[in-house]
Amino acid sequence: MVHNLLTLSFWLQFWVRTPWQPMLESVPPLLAETRRQWLRRAVATLPLTLAGCVASSTSVLGVSARKTRAQWEYHNRFLASGARLRFRSHSAHGRPWTSSMEQTYRAYRRDPRIGYAVKNLATGRYLAEFQADKLFVGGSMPKPAVAAVLLEKRRGNLTREEFQNIVYACDQSINASWFYLLARITPEDERNFEWKYNLPNVEIINNWQSPRFYAEFYERCVNYRLDYGCELLLEAMRRDQYGLGRWVMPASITYIGGKTGNYGEWDHESLFFIIAAHPTRSCSTHAATSLPATNSAA
Repeated sequence: MVHNLLTLSFWLQFWVRTPWQPMLESVPPLLAETRRQWLRRAVATLPLTLAGCVASSTSVLGVSARKTRAQWEYHNRFLASGARLRFRSHSAHGRPWTSSMEQTYRAYRRDPRIGYAVKNLATGRYLAEFQADKLFVGGSMPKPAVAAVLLEKRRGNLTREEFQNIVYACDQSINASWFYLLARITPEDERNFEWKYNLPNVEIINNWQSPRFYAEFYERCVNYRLDYGCELLLEAMRRDQYGLGRWVMPASITYIGGKTGNYGEWDHESLFFIIAAHPTRSCSTHAATSLPATNSAA
């Protein structure tokens, strides 16, 4: 486990940009919901109830039931629309963790330009963190979260074109698809999404991100706590074509995904993964920001 944490910490510190000053935003108050609105929501999600799941929320369900619900949605909404994933998911590569990498990790792990978070997604325990609430310009990092906001807004009912643009934004980080999705959500949608799922108050649309946000966002995805789109988001991020952190993760890790982001010479990386030896309790995530590649040893 220690090896895994060092591995991820290095790569997440090895690549990312200088932080800007944080911009704070207040959390919106609880939104009132009328009986008519509640009934409309229940009717809209009735097929999920027939699939053996509670339609109003996943919060009262166990992980197995939440996963079943998400997989039903994946097959009956995403695949049924005609949209498709484009690549195969792939395992970690298991390249050696060198002494040079270790030296760089130890030299920069408390650099003021860095922020990171490591969380066990099964227990909820943070295993390591540094400046985890600091906000950074995220590059392409918010693309999966933008997709999640749209899925929440539409209650999972997207067109084939909208679903396909989620895939493009997550697997090859296509900016045109990102802008396509951004055009369909508002700051109010973002605030409602963060409030509903008790996520850190960052600016998803305006691209101010924190390491803790991604640790928490991945926790919601991996444990199927989002009401809409969990399976699609996970499978799309498992097909990310640009992740570097998985290069030095043990090859025994077969379930792994995430998102990268870059802005100029700076890069970010985040990962979620399951350690095969302990699949029920060792699902961990990493989210971080860090130094420019020109300052690193590899």
